[in-house]
Amino acid sequence: MALSVYGRKLNPYRRLRDPLGVKAMRQSVVVTNNPSTIGPNQQLLIRFPNLGDNDVIVPGSARLAFNITLASTEINRTLVQNIGRAIVKKITIRISGQEIMSIDNSDVYYCYHDLWKTGRERDSAHYQGIDTTADRNATKLRVGAGDGDQTVSADQAISTAYGNRFCIPLDFELLETHMPFYQSALGDRLEYELTFNDNTRVVLATGPVANDSRYTIDNISIEYEKVTNSELARLIRNQYAGRLAILFDRVLCHRKIVYDKSDTLWNINLNVPARSMKGILLLFEDPAAAFERDTENFYNPKITKVEVTIEGVPNQLYSQGQRSYQQWDEVKKFFAGGSKRHPEVAMVAKDLSLADVSLPEYLTSKYSLWLDLRSTDDDQLHGTGRRIEKTSEGVTIQISKTAETAGVLNIYLFVIMDAQLNIEDGRFVSVLY
Repeated sequence: MALSVYGRKLNPYRRLRDPLGVKAMRQSVVVTNNPSTIGPNQQLLIRFPNLGDNDVIVPGSARLAFNITLASTEINRTLVQNIGRAIVKKITIRISGQEIMSIDNSDVYYCYHDLWKTGRERDSAHYQGIDTTADRNATKLRVGAGDGDQTVSADQAISTAYGNRFCIPLDFELLETHMPFYQSALGDRLEYELTFNDNTRVVLATGPVANDSRYTIDNISIEYEKVTNSELARLIRNQYAGRLAILFDRVLCHRKIVYDKSDTLWNINLNVPARSMKGILLLFEDPAAAFERDTENFYNPKITKVEVTIEGVPNQLYSQGQRSYQQWDEVKKFFAGGSKRHPEVAMVAKDLSLADVSLPEYLTSKYSLWLDLRSTDDDQLHGTGRRIEKTSEGVTIQISKTAETAGVLNIYLFVIMDAQLNIEDGRFVSVLY
């Protein structure tokens, strides 16, 4: 008789724990970066240090922390929402100088992605700079804004704990979704290069004196948790010494397009070759005045129909075009499961609609157009995207929309691909996408 007939609770071999768990030394580590100070529009290089022979970095624990100081004659100046993402406009990841991925306008992409965290996740993300308190009062207290309300005890407690210190997630899949990262077994050094944003896209300020607002950051350090265990290190070293494939999503900002809201038809062409193109994302930004950026507001341009032609073949994805009532179901396929979660957790998040984006919010202020090119939206599968080979034809997107009052609209066009980082004999070999 199959054990499945007994169910979860009556299984005669049921056991919720595994005995003889590993014993290892765990430590939270803070390493001061060199340089430790940076300003607007500057580039910062982060090189992961060589640890001990038996030290590995716990997945999901790496981040870049910093203190931020605002200078302005506008006493109520504060920071934009999700400063940990919004402060960086370009992310480049390299292994010993070999580029693995480079994301222009990374602040736009990740600020949108983080909207789809669960409500509890966002409530707990103050270190990253996501502030869900009323009027974002906790952030105002942390940066000394003149209109911060110190009588709100919960917000004051957050300010006391974190002060003006924030963090940038370092969540490339090598550090996030695979085995613990073992720098000592990798003959090549993992590097991040971050390009910081302009003052006008980081600081919030109003009035005639807003233009003198600026930020500086110092006390920059890499933070992570490490575990020291010789057997664990040996097992990971053996994988690095053989042939190891790190699977990741390659995010490419294809370009930024400026259109007019009064248009009724847009034609967009992409000539990007891909072994496995997961999908195409369009984010729409209604340009704000300097120092008035809303990092979590994404414009809905009232799209009524989307027609997709791939390599010269029309009516792809939707036989009669994607209509406005189909956009919500489409976007949930990619975003509703969250970012870099365990596939089973992502499935539950999708099934139970745990993301902190509701349908009314999506259609008004958290909009995006997502075209899913995968065979299935199962997050456990890698490589189910569409193969694009004929770059002369590529992908053509025809968008029909309702005419609106004339005005500039920024469109950020991102392409997401399945990619693979290959390591062999402890060295970087290639990256495929």
